[in-house]
Amino acid sequence: MSVAPSSLGSQPIGAVERVFDDVFQLKLPVPFPLRFVSSYLVPGDRGWTVIDPGFDYPEARDVWELRASEIGLDLDGGIEKVVVTHLHPDHIGLARWLHERSDAPVLMLEGEIENAREVWNPARGSGEEFVRFLIRNGMDDDIARPTAETTDLGVRIPDEIHPIQPGDSMTIGDGHFRVIHTPGHSDHHFMLHDEGRSVLVAGDHLLLKITPNIGVWPYTKPRPLERYMDSLEDLRVLFEAETVLPGHGPIFHDMGGRIGELLAHHEERLDEMHAAFSDGEPETPFDIARRVFPDGLSPHQLRFALAETLAHLELLSDTGRAESIEGEVVRFRAI
Repeated sequence: MSVAPSSLGSQPIGAVERVFDDVFQLKLPVPFPLRFVSSYLVPGDRGWTVIDPGFDYPEARDVWELRASEIGLDLDGGIEKVVVTHLHPDHIGLARWLHERSDAPVLMLEGEIENAREVWNPARGSGEEFVRFLIRNGMDDDIARPTAETTDLGVRIPDEIHPIQPGDSMTIGDGHFRVIHTPGHSDHHFMLHDEGRSVLVAGDHLLLKITPNIGVWPYTKPRPLERYMDSLEDLRVLFEAETVLPGHGPIFHDMGGRIGELLAHHEERLDEMHAAFSDGEPETPFDIARRVFPDGLSPHQLRFALAETLAHLELLSDTGRAESIEGEVVRFRAI
């Protein structure tokens, strides 16, 4: 039996609703298949805390302008701090806009700040490095270039971001949250856990209905899938949250049950990747990705499929079920 969604957070995309004690959920539109990202807004004595402000494009800004006033949030002076769980554009994208309007500090894990400055550096060039990465992993040039172009999102991050550390405590409204480093979806992704109220702000680490993309990218540390699965196992030992507030999709209540589903999914995907090799011959990661993932993926989706395939092939190699064959184009052979 799969984990059921909560009845909380039933408002449509573009609307805001109180979902837990003093916590409001604003569903912000995004211009890709996820459809929305959840920003969590919490009032406090010194102003509002905004967690994950959303993707920077006109539709999302319009939603902010419309809905903030409904709950008494003054965008020009009523924000105490902006907290960003990780560097992806649908989470960090509007942090600079909110900072410039309110002068509120922006907070992230220290290592994620460094990665964000590298990934979203406007001086990093035309994306040729990413094109080479895609070709090295099996894409033809005529596929790699349009795929690489989908990363050119023009994200402008704040000039100053304040570092936080795993284990830090953070007062947000009436809650006292602990910062928990949960690598995998990004190297320095974190969640916020309020033990007293048994609520978890999960970012993209724990999602219902869909699984977070765990991929190898040019800027990530090795073994993201191993680190993700290890972090899930650790969470099961640390605590059980009664209410999980994710970055995408429905709110849910069975944290341990969902962790079990996510671990089982990746074990099944590892088996599927292993079975996708043909007759033991060396295959490129892109060859495997095209067999495992459905046809008709957009260039935006194709890069995520390849990154996720690389993460699974890396773990298959580390566990002795495949071997990597280095060359101008990387290939793997099943064992």
